[in-house]
Amino acid sequence: MRSFSIGFGTRLIGKKIGETDYRISAFPLGGYVKIAGMVDESLDTGFVSSKPEPYEFRSKPFYQKFFVITAGVIMNMILAVFLFWAIFMVEGKTFRNVNEVGYVIPNSPAFEAGFREGDKILTLNGRKINYWDDIIRTAFVDDLTKDLSFEVQRNGEKIFISIPRTKISEFSSEDALGILPAHVEVMVMAVEPGRPAQKIGIQSKDVIVSVNDEKIYSPAQLTSIIKSNAGKEITLKIKRGDKIFDQKITPDADGRIGVQIASFYNGPVKKESYNPLEALWIGVRETYRVSALTVNGIKQLITGKIPFQKGVAGPIRIAKFATRSADAGFTAFLGFMAILSISLAFLNIFPFPGLDGGHLAILVVEAIIRRELSYRVKIAIQQAGIIILIILMIFVLYNDIVHF
Repeated sequence: MRSFSIGFGTRLIGKKIGETDYRISAFPLGGYVKIAGMVDESLDTGFVSSKPEPYEFRSKPFYQKFFVITAGVIMNMILAVFLFWAIFMVEGKTFRNVNEVGYVIPNSPAFEAGFREGDKILTLNGRKINYWDDIIRTAFVDDLTKDLSFEVQRNGEKIFISIPRTKISEFSSEDALGILPAHVEVMVMAVEPGRPAQKIGIQSKDVIVSVNDEKIYSPAQLTSIIKSNAGKEITLKIKRGDKIFDQKITPDADGRIGVQIASFYNGPVKKESYNPLEALWIGVRETYRVSALTVNGIKQLITGKIPFQKGVAGPIRIAKFATRSADAGFTAFLGFMAILSISLAFLNIFPFPGLDGGHLAILVVEAIIRRELSYRVKIAIQQAGIIILIILMIFVLYNDIVHF
């Protein structure tokens, strides 16, 4: 290894240990490892005119090059498994012990299919539903590409409801289906300074029970009601600890009151504990589940079903999410880091110049044509990729600031 750099571009400071230069470079938007005998994002071609050395990347067989390029991605996935394993070892796993529909989102796939509040879901695609989490796992992991067939109990009778997969056009979540379990509340996660909510004293962890006596079940419902009352006084019923009280508030002209909200389940749960081997297996399954959701999210992003501005996050928003997860507890923070590690794995393996996936694509092409691409071609590919990546990074930073 020639160098280990935090950041790209011109070397600012560093120290050489053995044959490796550990450095900090001018543009702190990521980093790279410079492997001897490899054309990469450093654009260093000083080795081209010299005879290949046995230790250099260019002298190695395909399988060794393949392993080196994918090693980072593999380690990201292993780290995710380890983090999930630690979580399940310490805390076990908590299941939402309910199969009753508490709210059906208007105009959603579930609403159009005929779901109603109070329906009890007995089976999904032939699988028995013991917990609400069984629905999410079946719909978005086990049967990710299949249509959904529900067996439902309503007023003592069994009925069957089907939702075509093509109708589920949003990101993989309960909101995508349009059904939320009973006992779901909407909690304030953060309050924006200077906004109406902060001025009237709304606090983090407050639960918004209703707006103008309309019961609130989901963040989307609350957001829609507030936007429709821009500039008009409304009455919020708020639960804070054991106290419930009314609070009048007037949304801004843009239909916002300045709160970040999320669904919060406050119903019966069942907790399971695991031994080390069981926790490891559950960790592998959880890594697979999150990976499946990530792939589906990328697909939705590419096809435009998820707006690009909402689907990407840079260092500012990641730090914000990390802080919020840390506030929720150490295991929540570990879970966030596991999800972030999986996201980085899929980002790196994407076949784009400058990323590990771009190097892998070149390697595969060379294996197919049975010869190495010219260094001039490789340099051109890397230069184009780096320019696009820098533009993308600038956009992501701008997007972070706008949505901060």
